[in-house]
Amino acid sequence: MIRATFEIKGVAPLFYGKHVQEKKTDKETAEQHENRTWPKKVHVGDDGGLFIPPFALKNGLEAAAKWLNKKIPGEGKATFTKRFRCGVHAWDNILLSNGVSDRATMDCIEPLQLFVPSDGVRGGGKRVNKIFPKLEEWGGTGTAVIFDDKIGESVFEDALTALGQYIGFGSMRVENGGSNGRFKVVSLSFEEVTS
Repeated sequence: MIRATFEIKGVAPLFYGKHVQEKKTDKETAEQHENRTWPKKVHVGDDGGLFIPPFALKNGLEAAAKWLNKKIPGEGKATFTKRFRCGVHAWDNILLSNGVSDRATMDCIEPLQLFVPSDGVRGGGKRVNKIFPKLEEWGGTGTAVIFDDKIGESVFEDALTALGQYIGFGSMRVENGGSNGRFKVVSLSFEEVTS
């Protein structure tokens, strides 16, 4: 198997939208609840550093492979999508910087209030004010492990690049018709690993 290690740099803001399960308190309005709980939408590590969770990378690479729709040589019309679903894994967070310091923290987050569909579905009828935590400048380092030997280095690189251009990370990302969460690949290296 091969470990891919990469560095990325955001070219559009990153909006966080982690689900908040905290219920409203007695007599608290929806707006008061949103104002109180919006910081909980951000993925924050025990050390206070911000991150992108591994499943965002895993799912993003799969979506990028599907978007690219590249055929596997010698396998007819079969594409790499299923190979990425089962043959690429991510276990570690993508640790974020803010473009100024080595580490992005909650101090780097700007709360942005937007008037959006209440159900989160584009074009939805009822609209409400929601606060989206925004990281304007960002970058990060991460890793993925390639188990499937049909996924060569160039195929993985194409998928990571497409993830940055056409899929993105976070809320209102490119994949969902937004313009956020886009990035460019700054560096990418591969090493053979045994376990």
